[in-house]
Amino acid sequence: MHSAVRAVPGYDRHETPSMLLDGASVATETEHGRVVTAQLTRRHETLEDAIDAGFFALGAAGITKGIRRQARAACEDYFYNRLRLTPDYVLPRLESLPPALEPLPEGMQKVLEDLVEYVVDGDYEELRELSGELLEEDDLRRRLEEDVPEALVLPPREIYRVEAITKSEDAEAPGWAFFLELWTDDGPARLHVEGEIEEANGRYEARLLDILP
Repeated sequence: MHSAVRAVPGYDRHETPSMLLDGASVATETEHGRVVTAQLTRRHETLEDAIDAGFFALGAAGITKGIRRQARAACEDYFYNRLRLTPDYVLPRLESLPPALEPLPEGMQKVLEDLVEYVVDGDYEELRELSGELLEEDDLRRRLEEDVPEALVLPPREIYRVEAITKSEDAEAPGWAFFLELWTDDGPARLHVEGEIEEANGRYEARLLDILP
């Protein structure tokens, strides 16, 4: 899980090994949902714990043993060989975000602020609408209140920065993907939100795709 290793020195979510899973993680019946649900039951105290949890979770989702072994080998190569960490490395807690390059354009920041405020307020009806009715209210409520219960607060404005978005490379689907850490009184929460931003006639619109640990 991103939340388990995000404070590891050298970690880059764009470069760490990953694989595409079907469906949103908040929906327990999807492949992605089964993986995250299983991961949340495992401890993540050391790097070895986190990799074991991922291997276990892929099995819970029915991913074949051969693919699970390839995924584990890729993770071990990235963390143990490339980042030169050891299996017993204790995973640190993320205390704050590194300095930002620059803030987002005002219009883009506003639509993301509104989305995060709905998450903090637990406005599941609005979040479902922002997902294009992809995410169900019950699934959103379970993720925020049962799977990873945290007292979320409005984050500092510094999270709305250019590092939080990625420009789409698809000419037929122009826009940006966003990746925002949620926040508690003590700093970054375990959960983050992911989605897409599109621009039309000078106005930005955000679509929520998932809320993940």
